[in-house]
Amino acid sequence: MVNEKGLNLNIKVLVVDDIKERREELKVILNSITTNIYEADNGALAIVAAEEFKPDIIFMDIKMPSMDGITACKKIMEANPVPIIFLTAGAGDIKDYDKYMEKLKGSGAFSYIMKPARKSEVLAQAIIAIENFKRLQDIKKENETLKQYIEDRKLISKAKSILMDKEGIPEKEAHKRLQRLSMSSGRPLADIAKAIILTSSS
Repeated sequence: MVNEKGLNLNIKVLVVDDIKERREELKVILNSITTNIYEADNGALAIVAAEEFKPDIIFMDIKMPSMDGITACKKIMEANPVPIIFLTAGAGDIKDYDKYMEKLKGSGAFSYIMKPARKSEVLAQAIIAIENFKRLQDIKKENETLKQYIEDRKLISKAKSILMDKEGIPEKEAHKRLQRLSMSSGRPLADIAKAIILTSSS
C-alpha cells in the first residue's frame, strides 16, 4: 500500500536512542510513512525489541548506555537480520574518524545518517534500505536453494553408482529404482540416496 508520494505505509520501524527528544524528532519524520513505530533507549533493549516486534527497519544511535549501537547491530544481524541505519555524529565530533567508519562498515549496518537527521534523507534511506535488503535476502535464498539442489544431485548420482555396481544394472534402471523407493516411502529422492550411501558404507 502506498500513499500519494509512493512511500510504503505500515512498515514497522524501531527507533533506538538514549535521548527521548531525539526519538521523538525521528518519530515525527517517520509518521509521514507509518504509525508502526517502536522505541528502545539502549542497545540491549534494541536487541529484545528486534526479536519481539520484527521491525522492517531500525534507526540506531551509536553512543548509548548499557550497550552501544555497533555492538547491538552486530548481535541483531546475527539473530534477526534487518536493515539498520545508524544515526551518527559529524566528522568534527569524532577523534579517529577513519577507524570509526571502519567499525560502522564492519557492523553489518545498511548505511548511516549524520545528525541532525533531515526528513528527506531519513525517508529516502528507509525506502532504499528496505527494498535493497529484501532483494539481497531473495538472492541469498535463491543461492541457498541452488546449493541444496547441487548437493542433492551429488547424493543421487553417488547412490546410482552404488546400485549400478552392487546390482549390475544400468544407470537408467538405478535411477528408476531410486524413484520407486522415493514414491513408496513418501520421502525425497535425496533422502533415499543418502540412506543407500550410508547403508553401503556400514
